[in-house]
Amino acid sequence: MYAPKDKPQVIVPVRLDESSPFCFKCSNELSCFTKCCREAHIILTPGDIIRLKKRLKLSSDEFLFVYTSLGTIENTELPVPVLKMREDETKSCPFLVREGCGIYEDRPLTCRYYPIASGTFHNLDESQDERFFALVKESHCLGHDLGDEITVGEWLDSQGIREIEQANRGWTELVLRRKSIGPFITIQEKTKQMFFMGCYNVDAFRRFVLESKFLDIYEVPSERIEQVKTDDYATLDLAIDWMRLTFFGDPVLALKEHIVEGDTIETGP
Repeated sequence: MYAPKDKPQVIVPVRLDESSPFCFKCSNELSCFTKCCREAHIILTPGDIIRLKKRLKLSSDEFLFVYTSLGTIENTELPVPVLKMREDETKSCPFLVREGCGIYEDRPLTCRYYPIASGTFHNLDESQDERFFALVKESHCLGHDLGDEITVGEWLDSQGIREIEQANRGWTELVLRRKSIGPFITIQEKTKQMFFMGCYNVDAFRRFVLESKFLDIYEVPSERIEQVKTDDYATLDLAIDWMRLTFFGDPVLALKEHIVEGDTIETGP
């Protein structure tokens, strides 16, 4: 959700589900056009970074260095990249151009959702998480109640949200499991570094897999190794499995027979 810094607003959300209808239209004819792209706090997900770094023809290392600052995920100490706004008087998104969004086809998930907010309740006693939505009406936005009626589910489809959320599924599960543990369990700095590299810096994790002792320790099928060499999403999936095993003991990666339980591998700085 967009939230201009240092400009608190009273926003009363209305709880929705996928069948809930609403009307919204963003248009360059509205006086508020691109106001939501200024002084915004835009968290980037793993899927966002993969799409954007490919579009800009950058490595994930380069993209993170140039375009992001470090934030934390709400109610956790887990690190997350936040899109840096321009440092000039506009304080705008770095991808904002005169016509609007200069990366519209690959815009972040936060931007795709607006004006819908999404949340997930992780219930340890249930086999499925509870998904919920809210319609956020910010005072600066004039697009509400305009355009044709659409359901929340239709909005998710039309904005390409489901595809990115599928890529983010493992990351989302890690975050929810961390939140379910509660605030009284602290996370070590090395664990935070592992999480950041594995979730957001796929190029660094690829190097870690191929150039360290990773493949001497973990059983990874040759087909999967070949995918990791060229496919960012396959690399992300392997990173998620590595973290599930390391953080929670999930049996998603097998140790090689000569490796004793408790052996570690350094991730580097």
